[in-house]
Amino acid sequence: MFVLSCQQMRRAEQAVLDAGTITPDGLMDAAISSATAELQNDAEYAEVRRNQPRVIVYAGKGKNAGDALGLARSLGYTRITLRCATPVEQMAPETRRQLGLTAAEADVQIATPPLSPASEGTLLIDGLLGSGARGGLRPKYAQLAHEMNELRRTNPRNALLSVDIPTGLDADTGAADADTVRADVTLAIGCVKEGMLADGAENYVGRLIGVPLPCVPLPHSTAQVADSSLLSLLPQRHFSCYKNQAGRVRVIAGSVGFLGAAQMCAEAALRSGAGLVELFCLPEYYDLLAVRVAPEIMVRRVNHFADVPSEGAQAFLIGPGLGSPSAENQAALSALLERAECPVVMDADALRLLAAGHLPWPRQAILTPHPGEMLALFPQAADLARAETAAQFLLRHPCTLLLKGARSLISDGASILYNSTGGPFMANGGQGDVLAGAVAGLAAQGLSPFHAAALGAFLCGRAAGIARARQGFPLCVCARDLLPCLTATMR
Repeated sequence: MFVLSCQQMRRAEQAVLDAGTITPDGLMDAAISSATAELQNDAEYAEVRRNQPRVIVYAGKGKNAGDALGLARSLGYTRITLRCATPVEQMAPETRRQLGLTAAEADVQIATPPLSPASEGTLLIDGLLGSGARGGLRPKYAQLAHEMNELRRTNPRNALLSVDIPTGLDADTGAADADTVRADVTLAIGCVKEGMLADGAENYVGRLIGVPLPCVPLPHSTAQVADSSLLSLLPQRHFSCYKNQAGRVRVIAGSVGFLGAAQMCAEAALRSGAGLVELFCLPEYYDLLAVRVAPEIMVRRVNHFADVPSEGAQAFLIGPGLGSPSAENQAALSALLERAECPVVMDADALRLLAAGHLPWPRQAILTPHPGEMLALFPQAADLARAETAAQFLLRHPCTLLLKGARSLISDGASILYNSTGGPFMANGGQGDVLAGAVAGLAAQGLSPFHAAALGAFLCGRAAGIARARQGFPLCVCARDLLPCLTATMR
């Protein structure tokens, strides 16, 4: 989904309205229908719906409130509590129409006093203000936004969903104030607004779900947010396909205390569809790794890394849990990287060696740093926003960069894509190992470095969300929980 300014999106919508190809009511109906479809096809939401039988819609006077009302009705709620910032007669005509449609199908109660926390789970739908709002929140809107945040905070079974943008967040700059809504999920209608991707805005936006509006042609943008259309990048296999045609990944990873990293990255490469995965390790680790990895993975014992062949691989993955190789092995890795003619995913300790100048830059490098590793690679990052960090880094070091974080960023210098899946439940060790393996597996199957990084990040976040839903929404999911879910994400 494209990332645009509010002005660009308004112009695009106005153009189709002026052309008469759709009416304002038709545009709202299209947004509601698309938003409903996105949620109903979402594995995480299916579990949310079971846990939140109640719904409260927070409505302002604008069209955003109509989207929120129509969404509650389309999701099948038959009892809807409505909290209004203005009298109903002051609402936009399209919103009043949605209220009439909703009241005809569901029991709508307009609640006037402040609401107290309920014991049962409640879905809170934020339709107070849309992306066109500017400036600080007026008192009534600030009161209702604060009420939503408190209901979310005091009952962990509640979930807060913002329509288009969280109330109080500036759609162009990402600026927020004390009462800005802190959503669990935001449905971005038509496009993602630039301010939603500003550093720090993710704490208000939460999980980002794009809601396409095919009826509104949009201007091209080099910045996009990942959505399920990335799944079209998955290779289509001929019926006669066999393992040697599905990509060979060679992994160099693991050391004392970090054998799990080698295991998880190799298994993630396997789960992402690679036909053959070879894990190369030194003699002192062979016996331990050979008995713990998936039996389909070929564990290769080498006396030193000079014995790792460069020919015949479609992707290399170097670094997870690698530790500090000897000078001889560093030299061997350098020679390997200089010969490699396929994509090379560099993660963890390989990034540290690269930052220290002990390894050369591969011709088709895919780097997967977390913020600390990015700082080692590019100290200027300390004073830059993430998008500017990527832009300036790639001017100096042409490669594909997957900068991990709450909204992982993927760029090759020409395009930039923000991942939309995953969340704070992935804040534990090993997640990066799984990601690196998935990216390598996809690259080995013929995806370009940029597309392999983008799809790998999307699939891993989606797998984590599915694992969390299956486990009943725990605080966190372990990295190994992603592995059996990776294949499910590709459906």
